[in-house]
Amino acid sequence: MFLYLHYDRIILKRGDIMSFTKEHKVEIINTILRAIKEKKNPYNETLSFYKISRQTVYKYIKELIEKKLIKKVDNKNYTLSFYNLKEENYKNINLQEDIIYKNLLKEVEKDKKENVIHILTYSFTEILNNAIEHSESRNIKISYGEDYFSIYVQILDDGVGIFKKIKKNYNLKNENEAIFELKKGKITSDPENHSGEGIFFSSKVVDYFLIDSYNKNFYSGNKDYFYHFEHNKKENIKGTLVYFIIDKNTNRTTKEVFDSYTDDDYVFNKTEITVHLAEEYLGEHLISRSIARRILSNIEKFKVIFLDFNGVKTIGQAFADEIFRVFRNKHKEITILPINMNEEVKFMIKRVDKNIVMK
Repeated sequence: MFLYLHYDRIILKRGDIMSFTKEHKVEIINTILRAIKEKKNPYNETLSFYKISRQTVYKYIKELIEKKLIKKVDNKNYTLSFYNLKEENYKNINLQEDIIYKNLLKEVEKDKKENVIHILTYSFTEILNNAIEHSESRNIKISYGEDYFSIYVQILDDGVGIFKKIKKNYNLKNENEAIFELKKGKITSDPENHSGEGIFFSSKVVDYFLIDSYNKNFYSGNKDYFYHFEHNKKENIKGTLVYFIIDKNTNRTTKEVFDSYTDDDYVFNKTEITVHLAEEYLGEHLISRSIARRILSNIEKFKVIFLDFNGVKTIGQAFADEIFRVFRNKHKEITILPINMNEEVKFMIKRVDKNIVMK
């Protein structure tokens, strides 16, 4: 990245007398920054990896402060600095997401990797379009910032709330069911004009994704980000807030994410259901036929469904039979593939179908 090369030049310019190569010096800088990000002591962390003096570490830290990539909190602690900060408020009248992106964020692309630019452009425009066309809001607020490692974006509207709207449109029992359905993909309040893919794919291409609306949360990615967000949240969101983080050094591409969930004709026909979330969002143990049917609701639009049993300790015989015999017999055109099972879950599924393909 540009920033890495930038620091390479700084170190050489300062004329470090040690015999490290350029790459080693860049590694030292990144070790310092990583330690600060992880709230570790940058001196202790760096000196444990490299045979350099404390004074050299101090010099690098001073340079980072001068370049405004870190700042001192107190005598012992530092924090990563935010920069490229942008915040704009818009009246939700005749807004166009591509124009807003161009005017607000186009300039921040200059030091980013190409795949990161694609991820930022896709996720930003998809989420903003949802706010513009579906939120029924009067106002939309966009916030953007970066630190050395990551990009942070927030899009906030004062509308009816995404989970409330999905609950109403799909006649669901509660907003938790709306969240569970949203995680499957292809959920939209305007099927004639929208495919329902935007939120699903945005949540997959970024490194962390959160929707917060009227005390309900949908998130994917590192849970530490979620706990940090909840700890620092100052008020309950009335409307919908979408918050996502992109790692500047990710090698992920939008194409490889799309390829994971589409067929050879580029049709979005695969999805993944995290089964343990049914207990969290639907409030029932994985025992009965009724909970199995609720997990499989609205999946007829897909051809391949991965059922991820990671974190599931056990399932009931009726639950397994409903999914792996009853549903499969009724929908032979749909392939259900269980993944990440422990031995007990495997045993219950094998009792239903000894020949089932497991991954």
